[in-house]
Amino acid sequence: MKRIIFMLMAVMLAIGSFAQNAPAKTATRQFMLIVRFRSDFVPPAGDTIAKNIKAWQDYMGELGKAGKIVSGFRPANNGETISGTTQTTKPSPYIANNELVSSFLIINAKDMNEARVIAKKCPVFEFNGSVEIREIQNTAN
Repeated sequence: MKRIIFMLMAVMLAIGSFAQNAPAKTATRQFMLIVRFRSDFVPPAGDTIAKNIKAWQDYMGELGKAGKIVSGFRPANNGETISGTTQTTKPSPYIANNELVSSFLIINAKDMNEARVIAKKCPVFEFNGSVEIREIQNTAN
């Protein structure tokens, strides 16, 4: 009996030492991709829009298959903006530098470099849009 207990302890000790020597798993961080397009954007004629929609479907599908997408949202075109100490309300979404938020995605990436690679594949660039990358932290927990 003592021999079995000794063997079990030796095995557990060996497993513990191997586990400590295992390479550390890279922590995944979350990033927000804020997708913007020109507020004066005029959709092109022909099948260009259909091709862009297909590019978005492929892009989102690839992110899903790779486990990179956490969530994504596309705000409605209408909205309100409240600003300043007087809380002035303007009956339209916020537009800065002639750009309007089109959508935003929450992605998993190991670092800003990987988030940048993911962002650069975004189909919004086909229509001269932009993507802002911001690391986020969950402040609700």
